[in-house]
Amino acid sequence: MSDGMKRRDFLKVLGVTGAGAATVGCSTGQVEKLIPYVIPPEDVVPGTATFYTSTCRECPAGCGILVETHEGRATKVEGNPANPISRGNTCARGQASVQGLYHPDRYRGPSIAEDVGVPGRDVSWSYAEGALARRIQELGAKGQGASVVFLTGGYGGTMGRLADDFVRAIGARRVDYAPLEDTPRDLDFANADLLVAFGADFLETWGSPVDYSWQFAQMHAYRDGRRGRFVWVGPHRPLTGLNADLWIPAKPGTEVAVAQALAGQLPVAQAAQQAGLTDAAAKRLQTAVDWWKGAGSKLALGPGYAVAGRGAGALQAAVDGLNGRPTSPARADLRPVVQLVEDMKAGRVQMILIDAQNPAYSLPGGLGFADALKKVPTRVSFSPFPDETATLCNWILPNHHFLESWDDYTPRPGVVELVQPAMRPVFNTRQAGDVLLSVAAHLDQPAVGGGAGTYYDYLVRAWAGVASGDAWRRAVKRGGVYGAAPAGSSAVAAAAPAGAQAPAYDGTGDLHLVVYPSYRFFDGRNANRPWLLELPDPVAKVSWDSFLEMHPDTAKRLNVGQGDYVSVKSPHGSVEVAVYVYPGVRRDTVALQMGMGHKAFGRYTKDRGTNAFALLGASAVDAATGAYSPGGVMVSVTPTGASTERYKEGLFSVASGLYETGVRVQHDRELAQAVGLADIAALDRRGAGEIPGKSEEIEELKGAGGFRPERTTTDPAAYPPPGTQYGEYIQHSTRWAMAVDLSRCIGCSACTVACSAENNIPVVGPTEIKKGRELFWMRIERYFDPGQDEEAAYRDDATDDVRFLPMLCQHCNNAPCEPVCPVYAAYHTPEGLNGQVYNRCVGTRYCANNCPYKVRVFNWFTYEFAEPLQWQLNPDVTVREKGVMEKCSFCVQRIHEGERNAAVEGRATRDGEVVPACVQVCPTEVFVFGDIADPNSRVAKAATSNRSYRALAELNTQPAIVYLKKVTLATPANSEHGEAKPAPFGGDEHQPQGGR
Repeated sequence: MSDGMKRRDFLKVLGVTGAGAATVGCSTGQVEKLIPYVIPPEDVVPGTATFYTSTCRECPAGCGILVETHEGRATKVEGNPANPISRGNTCARGQASVQGLYHPDRYRGPSIAEDVGVPGRDVSWSYAEGALARRIQELGAKGQGASVVFLTGGYGGTMGRLADDFVRAIGARRVDYAPLEDTPRDLDFANADLLVAFGADFLETWGSPVDYSWQFAQMHAYRDGRRGRFVWVGPHRPLTGLNADLWIPAKPGTEVAVAQALAGQLPVAQAAQQAGLTDAAAKRLQTAVDWWKGAGSKLALGPGYAVAGRGAGALQAAVDGLNGRPTSPARADLRPVVQLVEDMKAGRVQMILIDAQNPAYSLPGGLGFADALKKVPTRVSFSPFPDETATLCNWILPNHHFLESWDDYTPRPGVVELVQPAMRPVFNTRQAGDVLLSVAAHLDQPAVGGGAGTYYDYLVRAWAGVASGDAWRRAVKRGGVYGAAPAGSSAVAAAAPAGAQAPAYDGTGDLHLVVYPSYRFFDGRNANRPWLLELPDPVAKVSWDSFLEMHPDTAKRLNVGQGDYVSVKSPHGSVEVAVYVYPGVRRDTVALQMGMGHKAFGRYTKDRGTNAFALLGASAVDAATGAYSPGGVMVSVTPTGASTERYKEGLFSVASGLYETGVRVQHDRELAQAVGLADIAALDRRGAGEIPGKSEEIEELKGAGGFRPERTTTDPAAYPPPGTQYGEYIQHSTRWAMAVDLSRCIGCSACTVACSAENNIPVVGPTEIKKGRELFWMRIERYFDPGQDEEAAYRDDATDDVRFLPMLCQHCNNAPCEPVCPVYAAYHTPEGLNGQVYNRCVGTRYCANNCPYKVRVFNWFTYEFAEPLQWQLNPDVTVREKGVMEKCSFCVQRIHEGERNAAVEGRATRDGEVVPACVQVCPTEVFVFGDIADPNSRVAKAATSNRSYRALAELNTQPAIVYLKKVTLATPANSEHGEAKPAPFGGDEHQPQGGR
């Protein structure tokens, strides 16, 4: 407890009798009441989790989820195995959704203010709904009903019909604003031989990332002696691009020439010239053309928003022509939104109801939405958060979080999903559908809702034709109705003609600007989740900040280095941002992520980073089609003179600005290994391999209680080693282990956030992160080069063989952390886990110093969970305080739960019954967990691959984690154990790269 318990408070607790008991809260120091159940709910068993099916609404993909609850509070989100989109998996944004539910800066209830900047007065919901109805009546009486506008987000299905009925009844109009939601979510390429993506970052934000990540792993990972190929076409390489085998760095706006070359409509040399390719890139284009011609099953994807400029229509036609059929839905038309801005500026809007994704932030800054909104007399926001749009409104009617709501959603044809509440509302919020029905009742409009008193009633009636009665209950239990998708169109779309019109650019700067959605924050709607802010960007490994991707040659020309601040100016605005020197971007291009730079949106996000939308103008909305087209903007970049300075704080060198965690090269440590496709296929033809260490015999002091040498192998399955009968070990017992397939890891870091959610890992904030005090139990290392030369990470070919390495506690058989602990807090369990006794640890950190994998973290402080974020805490896991070392436990609480369930049924645990959080979340199925001592287990079979190895095996730590090498098309470059060079800033190899 942070403040301890006073003797007087203790006596108060003892004196409490009756219906409730009291105790002192660990964070508040106040006496709180514990009220026991008089009549326990049927579906609540204290200490046992209850799961509810629902649909994730953090992005348009609509993954089916299971929400874990404990005594009425949601604690964790998992994928729904019955859902055809998620298949039991989720992404990092879905894992962090509970932090949106419990966010401490959510609106507590409805309020009405006289004007912007004037504190609103709290009102009841009945008063707010009645007052809103009266205001609508007043406008209708004046003949101004048409001056009422309902600006909605990605409504669909039942809620969309209710909104249409509502605006029709009051004579208003509805305007849709659903950015980034018009991408295909029904593509099937799991068995393709070749993928070509035109800026479509389908592993991050485009389409259905969880579904597409699984499909990508099926087609691209090594299996049965083969693997598919992937080509990325675009001016820079985001996470999806880093997973490609071939990069065609076309100049922004010229991607259609590459598509025409693939289709055989344009000579490769001419296409390379139009796309601004170097000689080396032109050879890659020829390779891509050859691959396309020779591939059996192939698919082109795109265009993504990073390449969506004024020529996006022609590029879409070219992509459809390559596929022989339309593969994307019609682009969303934003022209009504542009017209709405003009109407607000002209005073033609008297009332606006806003339930959309923060248009004051996410619309192009040059449109001037925020200034136009201020001219509307009555501005009503349904946002649950104080975002940029809500803070400009004088009526706040906060909506439920989706984990508190009823709704439905159709993410793709044939899949109709249900959103159901997993718990009661945390605050005094109300679902927007209930507000519309109540206001309609005040207005005496029975046609709206057909007499339904609540939105739940309206939803059940709307589903009467789909599922009613028992079918409705089954749909709720399963999460929806999942049928076969209707057959797609077989019509061949016409490709853009050869010699398409040259791209047009907006502005006179000398650098192309790429604005693209963020994997962590999407278009900014997820940017207030602390876990996502602290999670390092999968590519840049930067957290809590924005960064401008810039080629090393461009940085040298501008005389700026890593972390230096520059001013980026477009015809529509300017921003200041730190430079991230990165060879995965063209020399004539800079790239900036969406999502940060909020002026509101809560304590964690306000005034942090840079808003990329400020650099966009009206040209970001195609005048001909209304499609969202953020590409085609030219900017000028000039140094500001400010830089990422490093200063001494005690014994540490600390970055005050941009901070890149980890290192870019492997320093010859062979941590993330790779093997060529031809080489591994030849090995597999000779037969299966064996678990690393199975045949390696050594002598260790294990006999006679550690005084006599015993000959043994280093096989993790041969556990426990001979001579350990003096302890609590049982021969031929369970040895928990994990296999990690680097050929399937895309670097998304969903496992990192899932680990934080499951194991109550707090965020430490940007200051502590820059001191190297992060608390992640699991991290994804990203390496550009296996060798020792740091300059190799800045060469043009540095991104051609990027390796992602999940790194967590290795649960070593010869754990270096255990013998150095003076209080025996680090110990080995009878099942092979490297355990940690928190209440015994005194924080000497000897174990961390002795760990070669650097996977132990230290609590420098007792980190607080701002009220009510602590409601998310998993009751099965201890919350650690300052002075304690902690690390991955293989989710030991889940292991014990599986063992208890098996013991109750009188059997041994089944293979696959115990699933740690990282294994459960992974959309590409990187991890296999189980008892490696059982030769028939999945983990034992995976470990016998010819690709298997153990990290730093030469140290004889005998890890329980077996890695499988990444499979590359060509024979990969591996480390040569060259002479070590001094690391930058006088540190060691674990200090971040930069300063150049």
